[in-house]
Amino acid sequence: MKILYIIIILAAYITLASDLAHAFWIWTPRTQKLINPKYAVKDTPEQQYDWAMSLYESRDYNRASEEFLRLIANYENSKLAPEAQFYAGKSYQKAGKYYPAFQNYQKVVDNYPYTKRVDEIIELEYELGEILYNKNTGTLMGIELMADTERAIEIFNKVIENAPYSQFADNAQFMIGLSYKKIQQYNEAIEAFQKLTQEYPTSDLVERAKYEAAQCMYFYSFKSDYDQEPTDEAIDEFKRYTMETRNKELKREAEQTITLLKEKKAQSIFKSAEFYEKVKKYQSAVVYYKEIIKDYPDTSYAPLAKIRIEYINIMLEKKGGKKNEKN
Repeated sequence: MKILYIIIILAAYITLASDLAHAFWIWTPRTQKLINPKYAVKDTPEQQYDWAMSLYESRDYNRASEEFLRLIANYENSKLAPEAQFYAGKSYQKAGKYYPAFQNYQKVVDNYPYTKRVDEIIELEYELGEILYNKNTGTLMGIELMADTERAIEIFNKVIENAPYSQFADNAQFMIGLSYKKIQQYNEAIEAFQKLTQEYPTSDLVERAKYEAAQCMYFYSFKSDYDQEPTDEAIDEFKRYTMETRNKELKREAEQTITLLKEKKAQSIFKSAEFYEKVKKYQSAVVYYKEIIKDYPDTSYAPLAKIRIEYINIMLEKKGGKKNEKN
């Protein structure tokens, strides 16, 4: 009796599964495939567009993006294809999928260059770039994770490529510089800021770009304790900036940064002097100490350098050596 009961249950399950299969999968001569009607493309591009738009308006953005893309895949020559591509991008953006949104917006520009939505798309792409730039993806060993920021750079570059003289072009160029600065690629950031000043000389962002370029030189100078050339370049850049700018606040910040850079340079020279003093090359040590006193008199290392020269002179005098001329 128990076996008969199991057989009846299995038969009912098989029959139900067969009915479900017939209900959800059918053969279509147009596609030459078995398809599920629930996910099948509609009979006309208009019907497909209306169906996708209904999902978009009901805020089912993930399904809406799928249905807009299904229209393009099945009716690529339809006059509704550009709009479907555009709304696929908007659906992704609404769903918080920012990079796919950009990719779909860009396909509108690439595949349908005469679309009336070009200006709107450029603005939306710029907006996506800012979203990705500001997205906090965390840090690894103190360095900002790069994926979203690199995508922001890609988007800002596309904004400029799409419309190099639009109202967003100079802003996009400035954001490229800030993006490189954020991920500590200072040389690339400097190039981006300098490109803005060269290609958009009338932009309101020029002065800020010059300051940012100088600041990137400042940050880059801290990457090397031995090579002081970046420090010298940063000092020169900030000096040039203080002479050109009319912004009192930024000029004050630049002057403060110059003070820090000079302190760093004096520190480096002081270390060299200490090394020569340690290996008993006193004349060479004194040359470096005198350089600090002469070129960086306002740093904290200048009085220390005077003390070291005094000490060397006293020591050499006691040993009967030649006394160094005091500064």
